[in-house]
Amino acid sequence: MKKIHYNLAARRRVNVFAFAGGAAFLLLASLALGGVAAANLARQRGIRLREKSETGMISGRIEEMNREGRRMQSEIDAWKKKLGPELAAANRLIEHKSLSFASQLDFLEKVFTPGIRVIRLSLANEAKGRVRMTLSAQSLKELFGLYKKLAPYDLVITSETQAQDEYQVILNFAIHHE
Repeated sequence: MKKIHYNLAARRRVNVFAFAGGAAFLLLASLALGGVAAANLARQRGIRLREKSETGMISGRIEEMNREGRRMQSEIDAWKKKLGPELAAANRLIEHKSLSFASQLDFLEKVFTPGIRVIRLSLANEAKGRVRMTLSAQSLKELFGLYKKLAPYDLVITSETQAQDEYQVILNFAIHHE
């Protein structure tokens, strides 16, 4: 008996050159993609290294600036300790100069109406200095208007007297300067 061989392929042999060419093409394509991937990884690593070195330089500069700031602060503290009383005296002089009594007089000029006359005035040249004054008013309406304007300034009325058509008042209040 004779063996039956079935061959469904159109050609019986595999073309070795075509197969080798296809395999070589696939191999070269995969090597090219691997090379591109390796180049990309190397580029990313270089970027990371540059960023790390820049961050390191910046953090080094920040640390150096912090050291310099601490050194300067200790120097300032030493000067403050050494010159503390002199600085306090200078600050008091500056405060007295900046809190001129002229600003207090300007305030009083704005508050008073024409019917009120100042007889005696004493004021302190301080930030929260009290003003003590004796004044006379021609009418109660003007006097109460003045009281209303001075009420927010811790107004204290020491005495009120009436003589004929005139009211005399002794009062004190605080003009707060910021």
